[in-house]
Amino acid sequence: MPQWDHRADVVVVGSGGAACAAAAAAVDRGASVVMLEAADTAGGTTRRSGGAYWIPNNSLMRAQGFTDPRADALKLMARLAYPTLYDPDPPRLGLPKLQYDLLAAFYDNASSAIDRLRQLGALDPIILPNYGYSPNPVTDPDYFAELPENKAPYGRVLTAKSPPGSTEFPGLYLSEGMLQHLRSRNVPILLGHRVTDVLRNGRGEVIGVEAEHDGCTRFIRAKRGVVFGSGGFAHDRDKLRSHLRGPIFGSCSVTTSQGAFVDIGGKTGAELGNLSNGFYYQAALEDPAAHEGYVVRPDAHVFFPYGDSTILVNKYGQRVVNEKSPYHVRTQSHFHWRQTEYPNLVQFMIWDQWTANEPTFWPWRGVVPLPGQSSPLVIQAATLEQLAQRISARLDAMRGLRFLSSNIVPNVRLSPDFVSSLRATLQRFNTFAATGVDLDFHRGETPLERAWQGPSRSTTGNRTMYPLSPNGPFYCAILGAATLDTCGGPVIGTNAQVLRPDSTPIPGLYGAGNCIASPTGQAYWGAGGTLGPAITFGFIAGRSAASAALLPD
Repeated sequence: MPQWDHRADVVVVGSGGAACAAAAAAVDRGASVVMLEAADTAGGTTRRSGGAYWIPNNSLMRAQGFTDPRADALKLMARLAYPTLYDPDPPRLGLPKLQYDLLAAFYDNASSAIDRLRQLGALDPIILPNYGYSPNPVTDPDYFAELPENKAPYGRVLTAKSPPGSTEFPGLYLSEGMLQHLRSRNVPILLGHRVTDVLRNGRGEVIGVEAEHDGCTRFIRAKRGVVFGSGGFAHDRDKLRSHLRGPIFGSCSVTTSQGAFVDIGGKTGAELGNLSNGFYYQAALEDPAAHEGYVVRPDAHVFFPYGDSTILVNKYGQRVVNEKSPYHVRTQSHFHWRQTEYPNLVQFMIWDQWTANEPTFWPWRGVVPLPGQSSPLVIQAATLEQLAQRISARLDAMRGLRFLSSNIVPNVRLSPDFVSSLRATLQRFNTFAATGVDLDFHRGETPLERAWQGPSRSTTGNRTMYPLSPNGPFYCAILGAATLDTCGGPVIGTNAQVLRPDSTPIPGLYGAGNCIASPTGQAYWGAGGTLGPAITFGFIAGRSAASAALLPD
C-alpha cells in the first residue's frame, strides 16, 4: 500500500451538484469526507448552470396542491428516456429491470433527498416562478406537459434563489449554497487534484484514489468508499467522436469534463453504458470557435430562440425544426444525416427589426441583444443578399478553427440558391403566422412553447408566431449543436454502486451525475433534467458509501 496523504471514510471526486450532494449525505450519516476537484475553482458545471433541478413529487409542489402520481411519472420518464422500448402496459413498461428500477429509485428518493438537504441547509429551493405567460399562477408548464403520461405538468422544477437584481445564472447560488454547507461541516475541498486512478486492496475492493497535484502524485485513502461525481466527457474530443451520436461544436461544461470516470471505471471492470447520449442545446458558434469548443459567453447559449418573428434555417435556406421546441429536442435536428452530408449541421437564426427592438428583459433572450446593445455574435444586413454575403464571410473566418467533434468543413457553405430559398421560406412562414397554424413543424402547439415565448404580437391564439418583416434590416446568429455535458459512463445500481457487466457491484465504488450511465437514458425530462437526477443519486451514493463496512488495506 502507498503512503497515504489523506484519509477519510468517504472520498468524493468532483465538486458539482452530484459530488456536493454525496458529500453532504455522507457527513449527515456521520462519515468523514474529503473532496477532490481537478479545477482551481470548486463548483464544476453546476456553478455555470441555470440552477434548476427537476424533482418529481417534491414537497414544495405538494404544498401548492399539485399531485404527481408515481405510476404516471414513471411512464413519462420511461417514454422519454427509452422511446424505442417504452410500452405502457407491462409491469416494467417494456424496460429492462435495471433501467426501470433506476427510474423508480429516482422517483422514490428524489423528494426526500431534497427535503433532507434543505433541513441540513445545503439547499434553499423555490419552485421555478411563473415568468408571466403561464396559465398557472405559480409556475410555468413542464417541457412535455402535452403528453398524456404527464399528470403533473406544474411544480416539478425547483431552482436556487437568486439575490434581487442578480443577472447571474442561479447555478452560482446553488453551488455556493452547497459548498458553504460543506465548509461549515469542515469538509476539506482539495482543489487542483486530478484523480487518475482508483486503488484496490487484495480483494479487489476500492479503498482509495491516486491524484495528480502540482506535478506530484497524491494518495487518498477511502475507508468506506469512493464516490465519483466528476462530470462527463464533453471536452475529450476522442471520446466525443467515438461515442456521441451527433456532431458537437461546443460545450458549456467546465473544461475538466474529460471523462476520467469512463477511463477509470472501465479499467476497474465496470460496465459502461449510455455513451451515445448527451444533454443538448444550441450555441452561437463564434464563441466556442474563440475558445476551442468551450462556450463562455452567457449570450452564446440559445435555449429558446427569442422573438415571435424568428426562424431557424439550414444552408439551403429551409426551416428544419420547430424553433420553439425544447433545446434538447431541437438541437438534435443538427444530427440529421442525408446521403452524404449533414444538411443541418450549421443553422442560421434569423430575426427582424421588431424582435431586435423588443425591450423585454427575458431569461431566454440569449443571443438577441437588448435594444441599444450589440454583440459580436450577431450579423446585421440591410437585405437578404447582403445577409448571405456576411454569413458566408463569417463561415469562412471560422474554417480551420478548433471546435470539439465537428468543424466548419469545406462543404459548410450556403447553397447557390440560399437567398431565393430563404425568401420563399419567409413567405411560407408568414402564411402560417397569419393563421396561427404551422403546417410544417407545429410550432406553438404545446403549453411550454406558448408560455416561454415571452412577449408576442400574435392575435391568432398561437403566441409563438408573427409574420417576419420581408424588408430589412435582418439579423442572424450562426448556431451549432452543443452539449451541456455528456451522460454516459459506468453503470450504477439503485444504491449508486458501480456494477460489473455481470451486474455484481464493485465494492467501494459509487457514482452519480454526468460521469455515469445516466438513468435519464436519452431524455431531458424538463428544466433541471441534469441536476435533478445528479443531486438525487449523489445523495444516494453518499449515504450508501457512508453506511458501508470498513474496507481493509
